[in-house]
Amino acid sequence: MRFYTRRYMGPVSLPGFVSILPTTVAYRRIGWLFTVAWGAFIVFRRLLREGMWADGLTYAALSRNMAIGKGSFWSPVFASSFWLPFNRTETFYEHPPLLFYIQSWFFRLLGDTYVTERVYCFVVLLLILVLMVQLWRQLVPTDHPLYRWEWLPVFLLFTFPLTEWTYAQNYLDVTMSLFCLLTVKYTIEGWQNPKKWFLMATVAILALLAAFLTKGPVSLHVLAVPGLYGLFCRPTPELAKATRWTFLLIGGFALLLSLLLLYEPARIFLHTYFNQQVWAALNGKREVYGDTSGSLGRTFIVKVLLTNLAPALVLLAVLWLLNRFWLKSREAIRPLSGIIRFYMALGLASTLPIMATTKQIEYYIVPALPYMALGLGAWIGPQLVKLTFRLPKTGLRIFLALGWMACLGSGLYGISIAGTPYQSHRAILADVHTIGSVVPSNTRLGVCPEMMASVLLHSYLQRYHRLEMTTLAKKPAYFLADATCRDAQHPQLTAAGYQPVSVSMKSYVLYHRSAPPVSTKRL
Repeated sequence: MRFYTRRYMGPVSLPGFVSILPTTVAYRRIGWLFTVAWGAFIVFRRLLREGMWADGLTYAALSRNMAIGKGSFWSPVFASSFWLPFNRTETFYEHPPLLFYIQSWFFRLLGDTYVTERVYCFVVLLLILVLMVQLWRQLVPTDHPLYRWEWLPVFLLFTFPLTEWTYAQNYLDVTMSLFCLLTVKYTIEGWQNPKKWFLMATVAILALLAAFLTKGPVSLHVLAVPGLYGLFCRPTPELAKATRWTFLLIGGFALLLSLLLLYEPARIFLHTYFNQQVWAALNGKREVYGDTSGSLGRTFIVKVLLTNLAPALVLLAVLWLLNRFWLKSREAIRPLSGIIRFYMALGLASTLPIMATTKQIEYYIVPALPYMALGLGAWIGPQLVKLTFRLPKTGLRIFLALGWMACLGSGLYGISIAGTPYQSHRAILADVHTIGSVVPSNTRLGVCPEMMASVLLHSYLQRYHRLEMTTLAKKPAYFLADATCRDAQHPQLTAAGYQPVSVSMKSYVLYHRSAPPVSTKRL
């Protein structure tokens, strides 16, 4: 007996389905327990600790400043100085401002502590996971055993090495990924429900605009969704409908962006951003990261993607070998080939265009990670179901107990590290807090010229203590020197009336101008 199901390409064998279904349902709870335990352990290692890389600190500082009235949506402000030479004005034109605006409301509600951006990161992560579950259920048929394994793509997301770092670092790419997933969800929803196409398309277009206003043109990969869905996820390719939906998304987005550009502050900001960031990157006039100038060339981003997928691909190979040669499993579970192709192609669509520029950073593949997790989940799932079907049913209680123990262990681990400085940032955090205890907020702190490029120092001082870095020429009340420039600057500091402040720091010496500069005029 064979039957067909909605949203599923091809028939399903009823006897195999009936025999496998109880096993997959039983392992659903176990799967979620291990997923929560593993995911919490991976994310808590950074999310619950103090310490963040400069990009996330900068975005948090911009958001905090906007919350206290320093800067506005179309004129976000970090400080009067910035470590990159590309942004020469007080207005921060490096990225579109939507994340800063959204996060500013978290600062208004939660206050100005390092916990605020952590809460924001956690909320965004939870929303991404919810959308991944919904997207899994949208495409996997309800009568397929894997429909009840929505935990699998979530688990696979936590196997990617970049997940630990990026989802706790307040990166723009993560928030953009959230809006891109919304566009994917509602585009598919509108296709599957013709009576609601206008409402679903409107939400999808608004989400696309939000993604663009978070990270710019890299969000436009979601315009490939209708074409890929019509090609891979329908019983027969529906290219005409895919074309209509593609033009609908493009037209709606272009209309909203055109209306936005009629507003002069928006037009000035986006024009400056495009020239300063996008166009400059395409022409090789921005920073060069990774190995784009070495042996890998512009394929560096592909290497990063494959490195992150490696653990899941190894798991797939191991499961296949076990089922093929050891267990000799013969259960027929129809593969979800269309879903695999759709999400893997969408992941590549979000990644490969980055090869157009030499500015390639590892976390640029973040938007591809949920797509790849969904595609790999559909690929690995049948092999994993076969394996669990062969395991003794008496082991279910053991696995369930182990799952609860793993969750408990992750919770205790999170409690033990909460609030402690991240190891690699411990020294600079101690010095920054010492400086902040002496130097008043909202003042300029002089530094040696070479220290102006100190990314972490610059961002930490502004984020935690609202201090702006400047040079000695501005005659600030306080001056900070490190070991490499202290001796060279000492004569000038003494002549200008600066005296060392009696505080203990590991890497810096703090000076205060307590006397007027020594006159060089002859009497």
